Amino acid sequence: MSKIDKVLNIEDETEKVIEIGQLLWDKSQNDDNFESLNVEEKTVLYIEMLEGQVNNGGFDQYFFNSSGDYAHETLEALERINAPQMRSILDEAIKSFSVTPIPKDTEKRRKYMDDLPESVTDNWERLDNEFYECPENLAGLVIEYVKKNKKSFE
Repeated sequence: MSKIDKVLNIEDETEKVIEIGQLLWDKSQNDDNFESLNVEEKTVLYIEMLEGQVNNGGFDQYFFNSSGDYAHETLEALERINAPQMRSILDEAIKSFSVTPIPKDTEKRRKYMDDLPESVTDNWERLDNEFYECPENLAGLVIEYVKKNKKSFE
């Protein structure tokens, strides 16, 4: 039985997603920009970063940390797992940023963030609430995506 099969046999949905993420973090630990991961694996990591950062500190934290390096890739990832509402929320958060595309360089992005008007941070707070209340189950969608693309995770 492969590692991914073992993980997919875990009953608890949250634990399952955490373990999938751990497999991917372990695989990419010596990478810059997740070079050792394929598109399907990156998809899961991008979504994991989004969910973890926004749930922990909102879009402000998401963009402030290195997770913001992958904002545009995360839009594509949400599309791949069929999460249109979450994609729309992230897209609006990105569009309220003062520059597009959002800089991949964390320090440059942070400098832009220092000068953001209060209206942007207010909008991000509103979007945080939309994110928390969104009926799409990201964990469930990620699990289904992994199951459909299991060969890519072996």
